[in-house]
Amino acid sequence: MGNENPRQEEVDCKDVAIVPSAIEKNVPTWVRKMLNSTTTMTTVNQCSYGERIVVKEWESSAYRSSEGWIGADLIHHKDSPVRIIDYFVDYGEGESISGDCGGVGTTLTGIVHFTPRAESHQGHCHGGSMTSVFDDVIGWTGFMVTGCCRPWTGFTVQVNTSLRKPIPVDSWLLVSGVITKVERRKITILAKLSDPANNDTVHAEGDGLVVLNKGV
Repeated sequence: MGNENPRQEEVDCKDVAIVPSAIEKNVPTWVRKMLNSTTTMTTVNQCSYGERIVVKEWESSAYRSSEGWIGADLIHHKDSPVRIIDYFVDYGEGESISGDCGGVGTTLTGIVHFTPRAESHQGHCHGGSMTSVFDDVIGWTGFMVTGCCRPWTGFTVQVNTSLRKPIPVDSWLLVSGVITKVERRKITILAKLSDPANNDTVHAEGDGLVVLNKGV
């Protein structure tokens, strides 16, 4: 994940409710509760995991085309083999580059659907699909370091993944990334992929490094 000439815009949570079509058949109860709570809490687009992140290039193919994208997003498109449905951010108050919020302790949490199209060996998902999810969450967690979502203000330079337990196809899991260290432009992030429906069983753990662009 990288861009030498990134857009520096800030992306705020908008008053856009979760699209019902995103909640597919056979979705676990915990997912339905999490998405439904997003539209019933006092602050729209907020749940127990924080604020919902709305990013234009995930929401609109017309916007992607007008801004220079060629294809569909690997992880966030509705037809992706492994899809992150939504991200929620809870900004930390630790060491930060902004001096306000963000920085160490900032946590990004996402709902992930591993569809049958991510299959590898007889009913289980390809390990590469798990690594791709970590690449995405590590990068986007890094974009939250200033206390707001600023897409493409840095690039992922390292992703280390430890695959703990195979993931059956059509699984719904939680992925999380948390900033653990801020060292000038270098942001260290820990990631985890777990199953809330099965005692928070951990399927994979990882860590990564995001380097911010100069001037961020």
